[in-house]
Order: sequence, then C-alpha cells, then structure tokens
Amino acid sequence: MIEILVTIILIVVLLGIGVLYGAASWGLVMYKFWYWFLLPVFPSLPHVTFAHAVGLAVFVGLFHTVQSQVIKKEYKDETQGMVLAIIAPWVTLVFGWLIHLVIA
Repeated sequence: MIEILVTIILIVVLLGIGVLYGAASWGLVMYKFWYWFLLPVFPSLPHVTFAHAVGLAVFVGLFHTVQSQVIKKEYKDETQGMVLAIIAPWVTLVFGWLIHLVIA
C-alpha cells in the first residue's frame, strides 16, 4: 500500500515539474519574442513581464490541438517525444535569436 502511494506521489510531482518546466521555458520564448519582434513593429503594445509571458504562453497553449492517432505501443517511441518536449523551446529560441540578429 505504501509503495503505491509513494508511486502516485512521485508521478504527480514529476508531472508538476514537467508542467512548470514547459510553462517557464515557453514563457521565456514568448517573453524574448515579444521584445525582439512585436515591440519594434508595434511600439504602443504594453511591456510584459516574465510572469505575464508565462501566463500568455499557457493561455495560447490551451488552444493547441494534439493529434490523436492510434499507434501500437511497439511502434511508438516515447523517448523521442520527451526529448522533443525538452529541447523544442530552446531550438525555437535559438532560431528566433538568429533571425533577431539578422533583422536588428
């Protein structure tokens, strides 16, 4: 019984860390892109804080649709999805930074 409870608590904690990581990393991308790309074009837009950018990223994420495909477990690669979820914000930020360097 204790092992099951510890497992459930561990899963909830790991999911919480994953959600916080996703919100913070995409919030940083949103924050940087706001100042790099939106404010130079639309200077009358309000300045945002990092917390506002995290909230905006979470709000935009609510409207993101996920494909629902039925794929057998033996054909599914779970590690690829986890690695992509971890590095996608940073790859996006690097490409945005490169574009920012070109247009600045």
